[in-house]
Amino acid sequence: MKHPISHIKIEAPIQLLRSLILHFSPHLRKHSVSKSYLHLCTYVDWKSNFTFEKNAKINFYEEGFLVFGTERSSFRGWAGRTSLFMKTNSQLDIRGYNNIGRGSLVWILEGGKIKLNGDTFTAGKNMIIAKSSVEIGKNCAIAWGVTICDHDFHKLYIKGVQQVETAPVKIADRVWIGMNATILKGVTIGEGAVIAANSVVTKDVEAGSLVGGNPAKVIKPEIEFKG
Repeated sequence: MKHPISHIKIEAPIQLLRSLILHFSPHLRKHSVSKSYLHLCTYVDWKSNFTFEKNAKINFYEEGFLVFGTERSSFRGWAGRTSLFMKTNSQLDIRGYNNIGRGSLVWILEGGKIKLNGDTFTAGKNMIIAKSSVEIGKNCAIAWGVTICDHDFHKLYIKGVQQVETAPVKIADRVWIGMNATILKGVTIGEGAVIAANSVVTKDVEAGSLVGGNPAKVIKPEIEFKG
């Protein structure tokens, strides 16, 4: 993972001030914060957008630290603002070091929950949306343009019977999700799996498998992802 110092540029004083203000927000619960980064729990881009409704909480555990929209990448200058919208009674759990890439949207609806379990990097222009629960494991690599969403936004009926609208998404450790892939509701992705670019994942993915396509299907089993 990249060290926050590698992100420093001319806007750094403003970003440190913004990070300090967020650090003391009543919406943050610092159960365990990293001591490596001035004892702050976040380092955020000065143009980032944060919206918290009643009882929305960000919890930091296991030396938690969140880099939010400040990575030095090709997305600088054109990816737009990085945004976090947390509705009433929503929750974001941060364990260890995690990075949300520039221009991304994290949107947690009322009562929803997102868990980031450490050493996970999203490249930029991502959307992570939770109405129930989205959990992302350790050491995951999420490329640009990826969408992860646990609900349909609209109700679907078949022969008058309402279909499941919301179901948790769980991504295990060491998963690589390629650019512009979409992970839909109710999906569990096993440890060490790789999701090919532009895939639409509608069903569970077994550990150590490469899947691709729309809908995604197994391309190769028993692969090994290192990165």
